[in-house]
Amino acid sequence: MTAALTGITPRPYQDEAHEFATRRDEAVVCLPTGTGKTLVGCMWARTRLNGPAVDRVLILEPSRFLVEQTHAYYEEYTNIPTTKLDGTTTPTNRVQQWGDGDIVVTTPQTAVNDTAHLDFDAVIIDECHHTTGQHAFKQLLDQVAYPYKLGLSATIPASKERDITTAIGPIHRRSWTDLPDEHVPEWIGEIYDTPYPDGYTDVVDILEDARREFAGTRLAGLPTLGIRMLCRDGALALEETLRRDTVMGDILRDDTLPVLDTCPATHKLNACRAALDEHDFEKAVLFVDRVTIAKQLNAELNEYTTTTLLGRVHTSSDAQQAAVENAQAEGTDLIIATAAGEEGIDLPAADLLIVWSNVVSSVRFIQRLGRIMRPDGTDAPRNAIYLATPDSPDYEALRRGIDEAHRAGLDITNINTDTLLTRSSVGRVKHALEGTPQQRSDLANTLNQPESKLDNWLRTNVRDSNVFYLYRVPDDLNDWRQSSKGISEFLGLDPDETQIADAARNNFSPGKDHRYYLQEPDIHILETEQPDLLNGDETTRLSASYGPSHQERGKHSAYGTVDTVTDTMTDHLADADSFYATISTDSHTPKFSFQMQYQGTATKPVINATVRNADAVATTLTDRLD
Repeated sequence: MTAALTGITPRPYQDEAHEFATRRDEAVVCLPTGTGKTLVGCMWARTRLNGPAVDRVLILEPSRFLVEQTHAYYEEYTNIPTTKLDGTTTPTNRVQQWGDGDIVVTTPQTAVNDTAHLDFDAVIIDECHHTTGQHAFKQLLDQVAYPYKLGLSATIPASKERDITTAIGPIHRRSWTDLPDEHVPEWIGEIYDTPYPDGYTDVVDILEDARREFAGTRLAGLPTLGIRMLCRDGALALEETLRRDTVMGDILRDDTLPVLDTCPATHKLNACRAALDEHDFEKAVLFVDRVTIAKQLNAELNEYTTTTLLGRVHTSSDAQQAAVENAQAEGTDLIIATAAGEEGIDLPAADLLIVWSNVVSSVRFIQRLGRIMRPDGTDAPRNAIYLATPDSPDYEALRRGIDEAHRAGLDITNINTDTLLTRSSVGRVKHALEGTPQQRSDLANTLNQPESKLDNWLRTNVRDSNVFYLYRVPDDLNDWRQSSKGISEFLGLDPDETQIADAARNNFSPGKDHRYYLQEPDIHILETEQPDLLNGDETTRLSASYGPSHQERGKHSAYGTVDTVTDTMTDHLADADSFYATISTDSHTPKFSFQMQYQGTATKPVINATVRNADAVATTLTDRLD
């Protein structure tokens, strides 16, 4: 098959860059973000693969987010078989996947770990300004020789030009002034991955255990908050919180602090340094949420002339005024600011923003900076760098932050929120469930995640109305006999003993182990593949207590058969986005009852599927107990 582009036509400046790169074995193309350097890479890969010397091309991306984004681009705009893999792929699966496709998109660290499997004739190094110092890009190029190399970048600092030319090849450069017909965005967004270092995953495991321990109590949210603090700001922020005299500290510090003491204080520091090192700027602003992190960074980043804006609550008025004057001074090149610190002051002109803490207040912060001209007085775009921890709530917070920024009218290019979704826990669950409704245990295997972590991912997806769930009656009905278990344990009886009255023994309470998770468009799949989840006799009288939120889950009620309860719920929830419901029944022949909790999108198909599921459960129990 001849490699080709599909559904896209290059612009003249992209043809020019492609011609420059294919005239030589090694080259670098530097085009402004948003002007299509990825397409130049596609064109170069197509040309090389159609030639006699290249059978396979390796594409290196600095983050998992960019692996997803670039893979999706090649899938959409070329006919070239393309595979993606990164460190989340198990070593066994990676061995096989290295041989799949004419193009493999991966991170340099993954490639460094698997050099024995790198059977490629050509390499594309995206964001090639990373190929200096101790970065994995440079380690790979030092270990593996490629006859054909193409570097791509939107920004190559003058200080790195010689190193990049030596490592890859001569540079073809175009700036915004060379492309007058192109839209100039206000901000160019980039994401720097900040994976958990050693020790952090142990802290997460401790907090996950605590979350299970406190499930169903008012304390259940505190371990989750601890995980968010850890992935967003680092061990130092969580440690400071746990040492305070608070309920959170009281219940978590004894188990967590000994492990936190062995962890790096700030796991995002290296990525922050890399972002500063890899961009030309006159003045940079580093946004953090926690004062303790701001102070730590001020001490750590002493290679820059820094000042810290903490706000009047944390410093005196005189100290705050002195910090503002220092920030505006020509010699200050790095301003470390908290949301509280920047309120009510005139921020100086800046051309680089680094967001350490992915919180909602960062949007307002960027808006304020957006009203400030660059130091050189031009309208060229500024760089907004986001530091984010993969496979953690931090990535989901980043996606929400970017979406909020777009809704607020901020012009940030180069970050595709759909791709971010695929890298977030929310997106991974949604992707795994597309066309494949699954039970919790099966989904844990699909995603290669422990059920404790998956439970939180599922809870987030259900809360945001991305997925909903139905129940399947277990083979062993004792799994649902929660109340009879308590009685039998108290009396020293087997749960199936006839001494326990049917009314108590058959009071069923389904658990999450017997939930089927699915998305609304896939209801029809259950109709054909799992009909017992939806098809009852539709004569059972059901009681439903429900509302548009957890707080209002008892606001409305309905009683009757499937059609009656569905219609009543749909009418009451017409203006709601989601619903919370308890559906129950009390059967006299045979004697049993159940109470089932449901949550989902307040659309008629989901409501109807939920009510039908309750009816199907009642039908199955009737057949099993008769």
